[in-house]
Amino acid sequence: MITDIERHYNLLGIGGGATDDEIVAAYKKLALRYHPDKNPHRVEWATEAMTQINLAYSAVMSHRFRTESIRPSEGPPPPEEKKTTPQAGKTVVDSEVLTGQFINHREGAKDSLYRYYQYSLYRLTIREKMANRAIFNKIVFALRKSYHAIHRLARLTDDPELIEHFEVFTVMLINFYRASECLNIIDSYANQYDVEAYRIYKQGDEDLTIAGKEIFYDRHNRGYFKLDMAYEHLIRAEKTFSANLKVFPKSSWAVETGIKLEFVQSLRKYIELFFSDYTRP
Repeated sequence: MITDIERHYNLLGIGGGATDDEIVAAYKKLALRYHPDKNPHRVEWATEAMTQINLAYSAVMSHRFRTESIRPSEGPPPPEEKKTTPQAGKTVVDSEVLTGQFINHREGAKDSLYRYYQYSLYRLTIREKMANRAIFNKIVFALRKSYHAIHRLARLTDDPELIEHFEVFTVMLINFYRASECLNIIDSYANQYDVEAYRIYKQGDEDLTIAGKEIFYDRHNRGYFKLDMAYEHLIRAEKTFSANLKVFPKSSWAVETGIKLEFVQSLRKYIELFFSDYTRP
């Protein structure tokens, strides 16, 4: 029986052995063919086709992020100070050791997110340049390493507080990656319904970008965190994306809007958990 992910690969016309760049190229080719502006006499059909293509692309890239193997030489050293829980027969690791491991992986991920905003890779026109695309691919690989390493740590503890921190951080990472692959440039202004949906989507995306830059980039350069400002932009982005899905549920931007909304919500949870004791300057 064919799996859902195989269906997504088939829809994109590629195999599981394709590289990330080949998947991007296949997606762009299909988007060019099925975009509503290219099919003015079958707009509704083309919009549905683009929705399915966007869903397939997002599903394939997210699946790769979650399951991409990490070279053994790149993996973290196995934690020490193991002990066995008699009740469950489960091998667990001392919380302090796990916390130290987690901090290392988290800081590595934050360094990658810093570079993402440093090079303005949220702007697709900048990212498409060959040198910047290479930087983006390295960032994604580093985030995958952190994501899988933290998931391995989560299997070594029964501490609910640690598990919560691991879960919130890794969910934020996968949603960041999914959001980073979303389009944010409109191809045509011919379809007024999609134009209005894009306009609102863009408003939310601008608030999200401001918040992300503050959280992962600007505050490190400035030396202090404008937490309230970042949080305010996240709330505005969340409201904007939610409203867009309600008002324009059938637009060709609905998939991107939903993905961005999930990232906003996971980023807000990250802020609320990891900066709950932050002292304002």
